Amino acid sequence: MMFDIPLRQDKRHILHVDADAFFASVEQILNPSLKGKAILVGDANSNKGIVAACSYEAKALGIKTAMPMYLAKRKCPQAIIVPSHSHAYRDFSRKMYEIFIKYTPHTEMASIDEGYLDITGFDKAYKKPPEEIARSLLMDIYNTLGLSVSCGLATNKTVAKVASSLNKPHKLTVIPFGKECGFLANLGLRAMPGVGPSTFSLLDTFGFKTIGDFAAIEVKEVVEKLGVSGIPLWKRCRGFDNSKVISACCLPKSVSKEKTFYAPDVDMKKCIKTLKHLSSQVFETLRSHGMKAKTVFIRIRYKNNAQGKAYFEDFGFQNKLGFYGSADSELYPILKDLFFKNIDKERPIRLVGVGVSNLVENYNLNLFIDSKRKDELFGVIDGVRKLYGSESLKYGE
Repeated sequence: MMFDIPLRQDKRHILHVDADAFFASVEQILNPSLKGKAILVGDANSNKGIVAACSYEAKALGIKTAMPMYLAKRKCPQAIIVPSHSHAYRDFSRKMYEIFIKYTPHTEMASIDEGYLDITGFDKAYKKPPEEIARSLLMDIYNTLGLSVSCGLATNKTVAKVASSLNKPHKLTVIPFGKECGFLANLGLRAMPGVGPSTFSLLDTFGFKTIGDFAAIEVKEVVEKLGVSGIPLWKRCRGFDNSKVISACCLPKSVSKEKTFYAPDVDMKKCIKTLKHLSSQVFETLRSHGMKAKTVFIRIRYKNNAQGKAYFEDFGFQNKLGFYGSADSELYPILKDLFFKNIDKERPIRLVGVGVSNLVENYNLNLFIDSKRKDELFGVIDGVRKLYGSESLKYGE
């Protein structure tokens, strides 16, 4: 089987801006007496807790984020432990975003402390090269908020994100067009976004140590070793990523799909099959915008006949969830249950619709709840569907 994988990189100017030791830095801004000191953000009284964040002074002493708190206290007894102030972190995140959009409306917050900015073409508007725009942005954030941020400038989101992490704190790293693959080649695989522990272990078993090791193989070998789900990662390891920066103004308020049945008799089996197909499309669209939903809803249209004339009746039902979700495994069972609770099996069905609303961006969720594994799994599924069609992979209950 032959594969024809397009490898073309758009020539753009993408910034990835990442706040340096964000939570700890905010704590030092709120309490200037903590500046220059080793501080840990977390619960000082918990033996089972972890270090949610730490200052660069603590990092210099060997402390790392997510390290068990008891171990961090043993390793650095002089460290000052402060409780997290999530409202303050969100406030600083909002203010950082407000500075971003002064430079370009094409801004996407990737998490509470990082964002992507597409400044393609803005060099003409500002009459300065992209590098100078980036430096102005860094200084603007520092002078306005007191926050130190690092920045990567490249042709795509993947390379910009890797670049921003290499020279911290408060540094700008620029990767020119055409140099993406060479820049990534000698870096360890863990430097590549999206390479989690399981993927890393699998790549390690095949002897891949660096990003360049994996990028150097042919696509046929990628499929043999990782399956088709490995192709998106392989492309990014080669420096190709044409995904767009999705600005907040372009984000939907709700996502829905519906199907009209023109046949006079529609059985439950066909309805459920349609419900699952529509919900799969809705959830994939939701994830493509980097969003999650707190409300799911269905729409049912019945066909009625009175005095020889046909007319229709529409009914809508919704379920407000106790969480925000985007995975099929989280939302589809609830949608299906909502359908069965409200469907009148004795009436002919003309239309079935499903949707989600009450949407939020991923970065705006609870700071310390990690649903990364589930998000990454369905993200891979979405990538495979884009390459090989919507029917290539399906969610099974």
